[in-house]
Amino acid sequence: MGRPLVLIHGYSDKGESFFPLRDALKARGVALIDINICTYISLNNEITINDIAEGLERAFRNHPVMKNNPDFDAIVHSTGMLVIRSWLTNYGTKATGNKRLERLKHLIGLAPATWGSPQAHKGRTWLGALVKGDKDFLGPDFLNAGDRVLEGLELGSSFTWKLAHLDLLGPEPFYDKGDKTPFVAVFIGNQAYQGLQKVANDPGTDGTVRWSGCSLNTRKIRIDLSQVPIDPDGTPVLLDKDGNARQRAWITPFASGRLDVPMIAVEGRNHGTIIHDPEPAMVDLIAQFLKVDGSATYDQWLDRAKVSSAKALAKMCANPDPGFFGRIFSHADEELEGWQQFVVHAIDERGDPITDYMIEVIKDGVLFKPMYTDVHAYGPDQSYRCFHIHLPKGLSDSDMKLRARIHASTGTELMTYQGYGDGRQELTATSAPIELDLTLGERGTLFFPFTTTLIEIVLTREPLPFNETARILKWVDDTQ
Repeated sequence: MGRPLVLIHGYSDKGESFFPLRDALKARGVALIDINICTYISLNNEITINDIAEGLERAFRNHPVMKNNPDFDAIVHSTGMLVIRSWLTNYGTKATGNKRLERLKHLIGLAPATWGSPQAHKGRTWLGALVKGDKDFLGPDFLNAGDRVLEGLELGSSFTWKLAHLDLLGPEPFYDKGDKTPFVAVFIGNQAYQGLQKVANDPGTDGTVRWSGCSLNTRKIRIDLSQVPIDPDGTPVLLDKDGNARQRAWITPFASGRLDVPMIAVEGRNHGTIIHDPEPAMVDLIAQFLKVDGSATYDQWLDRAKVSSAKALAKMCANPDPGFFGRIFSHADEELEGWQQFVVHAIDERGDPITDYMIEVIKDGVLFKPMYTDVHAYGPDQSYRCFHIHLPKGLSDSDMKLRARIHASTGTELMTYQGYGDGRQELTATSAPIELDLTLGERGTLFFPFTTTLIEIVLTREPLPFNETARILKWVDDTQ
């Protein structure tokens, strides 16, 4: 008997959807007895992705083979990536000594919703309930659309932000080239839905998941404009004699012992057909990937996969119909490097959310307008926002001069946000923004195609007026 292979489906789906891929893998020598397909409930308004991950652990404990904690492989589709990653984090256990991480040897994501989906916030509407909702007549979940799962899947969600800090951006890599963490591969179709489903398509997606939001290659930029900035390691930055910090922006590198997990494009497939009608070359690559046994064989496999998917990837770089705003800011014949996603989170020095703010990128002295043609604020907490852009050719040039312009408002004259750079800038609804240099030096450019970049902004929140008793709390005059 070979190593068990676990298959985990996506939101609103069933395990039976994996039957075509199961049969294709069987034809390539994967024993049917080794393939274990699970099915889970997602269309229940009280169920969370973490709940499903806990259900996966319970299923393992009660499986005739998996209960003995053997090594295994996994293939996940869409939301299944968030389920397996949540299970791997093991209640916040770090990578070293994480038994779950050590057991999983190969992880294959098919159109994974690594950073959610632009369709998720639409699913919570009544229309979403009618189209995707549970139709079990008069059952306990009748017309449930899985509100809490969709909340985690929404673009810029706090769930995906926090999860990435556990496994993608933590001090210890969850996915490296050693034998204590899984090797990971990510595939996604290069076209969106056709026919009647075409109305749901968004540019730069497979119909459900953004091409730039599926890979596990990510970086984070921290911009700390508070009075005493804290670096990414949690250390206060020393101020000079004038009270200015030497550094206020940091960016993590792509590689710090971490595995390179780019997107592998699949020709002629969308979010559904990638598993309902698996492309033969992709299935061949999957079968080969399951035999990867070290960093050398992984690198060799990745080189083959990139060559195999080159033509499919080229079609993802074609400029789409840009729509009304895109026609203003770009040209239809403009050559693209690809797509990129930014997730921005703004907080004050206490970690409380800033919900009314703006960030602008200045490229070579000019406002980079494509950054603002597709912006989504996370519904439950608008301090999280997701930006989706297509990158014109040459935009990832590391010599480009970039600046960030940041503005925020508390919404009341009793409080204000402050940004510290060259001096102190009070930020109100009518004030000027604060600017800072975003030149990233040896760590390269802000722009990388087919990736997601996190940006964290920190400002100081203070009562007004400064340097005297604030209006929100005064002493009672007891002399009267």
